[in-house]
Amino acid sequence: MPAKTDLPVLTLRQLNRALLARQMLLTRQRIGAVEAIERLACLQGQWAPSPYVALWSRLAGFKRDDLTGPIDKGLVIKATLMRATLHLVSAKEYAAYALATLDGRFAAWRPPGGPDLAALKDIHDKVFKFATKPRTREEIREFIARDAPKDERLRNWYLFAAVTASGIIWEKNGAHWEHRQLARFVAPPARLRKAPKPDAAFDLVARRYLGAFGPSTVGDLANWTGCRVPPLRAALERIEDVRRFRDERGRELFDLARAPRPPADTAAPARFLARFDAAILGHDAAERTRILPAEYKKQVIFSAEVWTTFLVDGFVAGRWKIAGTPKQAVLELLPFKRIGKSDKAALVDEGERLVRFYYPDSKTHGVKA
Repeated sequence: MPAKTDLPVLTLRQLNRALLARQMLLTRQRIGAVEAIERLACLQGQWAPSPYVALWSRLAGFKRDDLTGPIDKGLVIKATLMRATLHLVSAKEYAAYALATLDGRFAAWRPPGGPDLAALKDIHDKVFKFATKPRTREEIREFIARDAPKDERLRNWYLFAAVTASGIIWEKNGAHWEHRQLARFVAPPARLRKAPKPDAAFDLVARRYLGAFGPSTVGDLANWTGCRVPPLRAALERIEDVRRFRDERGRELFDLARAPRPPADTAAPARFLARFDAAILGHDAAERTRILPAEYKKQVIFSAEVWTTFLVDGFVAGRWKIAGTPKQAVLELLPFKRIGKSDKAALVDEGERLVRFYYPDSKTHGVKA
């Protein structure tokens, strides 16, 4: 194994182009939504339209029904997974992600004095049975009220743990573009409950992550999954086709040998990123400069929010917002810096297509640049 100082060095622009290639943001792909979700290592789903916008930016000819159909057929699941946040995942890979991220989900926001996972097993089993039909968060709160402690902070965390670590998922309608109502949770069908062996689960998650976000550090992988480092490092050691690099600051990076690493000067088209887009969230906070310049971080990420953004030359260069009525729909560009004429024209062209996708029934569509 080569010494760290002997590893090939990847520049910031090389890492940027690698990320764009994995995220399907260099060229729209002609693949189905389920395959895309697998290759992208799931899709952030906190805001209902976000997965649809994310796929529109990444897949050629994507239409809303291309995702809604697989959701309704049970091929795509909405669940709390990485970092205890909502994601869309393929049904085929749901069990692996659920197992690999369980400890991280359970530990998220856990207050001092909170019980361990084993101590809540009885409550989780009861919640799982209670959710044989869809239940709201408030219904689950009332159901576990007798078993929850009197301390209000712990009671709220018991509810959080019941929703995120008991194995329940969102009902199908909750993953639709139009969903704006209170979430309802349901126990997954039997075919989704068979857990893989832990090593197999961590291997799949690590491989999917590198395929979607690499080359990356072990810390990036741990930050994205919310998992502890040891099982992730062990997975990287088991995967035979892992290559090692280092960045310009000397940090060790891991990647799949055959994953794309385009040249730094590869052309990057204008692209719009969804709210909470994983292209921004896929690395440790200090490493997001491979797509989000440090000087713009506070304008994009604050509190628990990650705003919609657009890319120029592969890097975040501004935010966008959109509004529509039956009469008119308008997408507005909010650049962080002066945008050149040709780049602005490309953004307007791309934006006009996005506003039609977002508000197909409006009579007129436009972009405010």
